[in-house]
Amino acid sequence: VGCKAILVFFQYGVMANFYWLLVEGLYLHILLVLIFSPNRHFTIYLLIGWGIPTIFIITWTVTRIILEDTGCWDTNEHGGPWWVIRIPILISIIVNFVLFISIIRILLQKLRSPDVGGNDQSQYKRLAKSTLLLIPLFGVHYTVFALFPDRSSNNYKIIFELCLGSFQGLIVAVLYCFLNSEV
Repeated sequence: VGCKAILVFFQYGVMANFYWLLVEGLYLHILLVLIFSPNRHFTIYLLIGWGIPTIFIITWTVTRIILEDTGCWDTNEHGGPWWVIRIPILISIIVNFVLFISIIRILLQKLRSPDVGGNDQSQYKRLAKSTLLLIPLFGVHYTVFALFPDRSSNNYKIIFELCLGSFQGLIVAVLYCFLNSEV
């Protein structure tokens, strides 16, 4: 029971990580689209970040108990329970990628406006810098292996996610907190 409980909390942490990345994307997108929005939607962000993973982890736990209650739940012989977790994570990755593309489009429009000075090269340099800063914030690197089957790309996926995913929090903290004079 202890091993299963630890695995449930682990899966909850993984899913909450993806949904908080989605909340960051939603928040930034709303800031760019609705410039003078007095409502900060904090409760909705909390429900997305903690609530959606809770719903799917409870559903996953129930399906594991009913369909595949063997061992410590660290194997996936039946695909059904695994997809209860996998589909919401894939949806959050795809929505976050769409938000990322939308934000890049908004930044490109703002850089092309006549109010922004500089030549084309400096504008594209600023766009490239903004894009590179947004990649770790949005978790865009997860889209590389998001739609591949686990068995076909497992070795490359582990190396890729360990290299980028493990340092994501550090990269975001350095870029947005430690190097930001406003923080």
